Amino acid sequence: MSAIAGSWIAHREVCGNALSTTARRLAHSLAHRGRHSEVVERAGAGLALAAVSALDEARCLASSPDGRYLVATGGSGVAAGPTSASRSIANLLASVGVVDALRRVQEPVSVAIWDERARTLTLARDRMGQSDLYFMRTRFGLAFSSELKTLRQESDGCLEVAPCAISQLFRHGYIPAPLTAYRGIYKLPAGALRVFHLPDVPEHDAACDAAGSFEPYWALRQEAEAQIASRGRATLSGSVDRVVASLERAVCASRAGATATLLSGGVDSSLIAALLQRRSADAVETISVGFDVSGHDESEWAADVARLLGTRHTRLLMDDANAIRLVETVPRVFCEPYADSSAIPTLLAAEAAGASCSTILTGDGGDELFFGHGSYVKALRNHGLVRHLPGPLRNACRAYASRAPERARLGGIAALIAEATSGSLAETYLARVSRWRDPSRALKTATEPPHPFLDTTLHPAGHPGELLLYLDQTNELSEGLMTKSDRAFGAFGIQARSPFLDHEVLCAAWGTPFEHKLHRGETKAVLKRALERFLPEHHTRRPKKGFGAPVARWLNGPLRDWAEELLDPVAMRNRGILDERVVSALWNSFLGGNRKYHTHLWPVLMFQAWDREWNGKDGR
Repeated sequence: MSAIAGSWIAHREVCGNALSTTARRLAHSLAHRGRHSEVVERAGAGLALAAVSALDEARCLASSPDGRYLVATGGSGVAAGPTSASRSIANLLASVGVVDALRRVQEPVSVAIWDERARTLTLARDRMGQSDLYFMRTRFGLAFSSELKTLRQESDGCLEVAPCAISQLFRHGYIPAPLTAYRGIYKLPAGALRVFHLPDVPEHDAACDAAGSFEPYWALRQEAEAQIASRGRATLSGSVDRVVASLERAVCASRAGATATLLSGGVDSSLIAALLQRRSADAVETISVGFDVSGHDESEWAADVARLLGTRHTRLLMDDANAIRLVETVPRVFCEPYADSSAIPTLLAAEAAGASCSTILTGDGGDELFFGHGSYVKALRNHGLVRHLPGPLRNACRAYASRAPERARLGGIAALIAEATSGSLAETYLARVSRWRDPSRALKTATEPPHPFLDTTLHPAGHPGELLLYLDQTNELSEGLMTKSDRAFGAFGIQARSPFLDHEVLCAAWGTPFEHKLHRGETKAVLKRALERFLPEHHTRRPKKGFGAPVARWLNGPLRDWAEELLDPVAMRNRGILDERVVSALWNSFLGGNRKYHTHLWPVLMFQAWDREWNGKDGR
């Protein structure tokens, strides 16, 4: 994954040598992204830009033909020469302007555009959030980067943890844009841009805590509704044809340098591997990660898929030793709190892939585009059962559940009562995918911000099941899964690409009738039919295990000492962010046998590990 960073020193005279030093420092902070780096300075503007890429031939910086614009691009869509995204945007700016230029370039790149004439800096994030872009005000201007740690470096260390953002981490396992773990640092939302004029960068105001307004240059809701409206009377076979054709073009376009694919053996990754192998004269490289716990291990199945497809397969084992070794690296690699347990096996795969490939393809997005999660079906079913409950009964259930909201994770009557409190499908689904039902209880000073899941003005028209797809595409996919791929593979100088998130595939997915996604009770039907063109039918019908790690066993086994140290009540009380009584009670309940609480404990532990890594062990 390529990455960019920049510093605009707007309120102080700065010489060219100082800007060169700044540019090199920015590039060094992203050096793990690849060997190829580019830097540029504009002394008259006080601007320093840096870009780093895993591809030696990539070009991430470009100037417009008239010299007015300077463009930097980072992400997984960086190509070489005249076809690079930076060059394409630079060539378009003079004739169509910033917004239209961004709309026309479909590669998944984050963008920084300096306008020499208007003296403005425009920052933009790609449509589906495949590349992150952070910004903050500094003492004399503005800084931005693809990674949070670069901005921490540029901040002189004067940063405070934002408890409201940590509440989102505890609910989701990630912090959604525009928030970050620090006050005063923000992440651009997917498909949005922000234009900074000189008055927007006030002198000596690094502590300013206003994110400002973001302008969407592309909106998933509008795209989804347009594709839904254009649906014809397609047959299931016709839908399969369209999806396979668009996905195959995306796979071909994603190949860059030595390309491998991550293979779990599931429908999505198997389909990507099949399409990649079909276009390759030689055996392509596939990589799978297995666990030494049978309930989580799919590596044998993945090896069988690789044999049938004829790939060159590597099978890795995530055992206790690797769990202990890699869990310590997560805070450093991600440089922000991140609590999806699949980050650890992904790091193991990235570590192995770094020795042989520069690009890796993943099946990320298949579930979220084509209705592949079992939680979707359960949310539709449960909401259908409870939506007709009388208001007084629902209020009584809500009062009961509010006294101990986290008990619902344990199942039984508490879970049933919690389901009955939901007043909408979005609320039902939010409760189902939340780790903490009321994360503010675990924090001493935090009020959870309003949740976009529940803003009905943002919901697209269509089948109720498609609302769940939309919610996951704008949240879990853009802010969670894509951050995982970006950081894990970027740490080893590898570009991770997700063909399912190609714009044409996205349009094909939303243009596919819902009954071809959930077909007679079968989830992801259109993709399963597509895979049957490459593999025997029984490979598309097996139960789904996913890529989650055996966290409950780890916390009660090889990672228990690590967890005990991070959850020390005295240290939590001294730090003043977590409520040590709530957290300790949950930890003791877990040790007492309530293993399902691992979903609550893992984000707490990931926050504690990150806080120790970046803010000092005692938090000061």
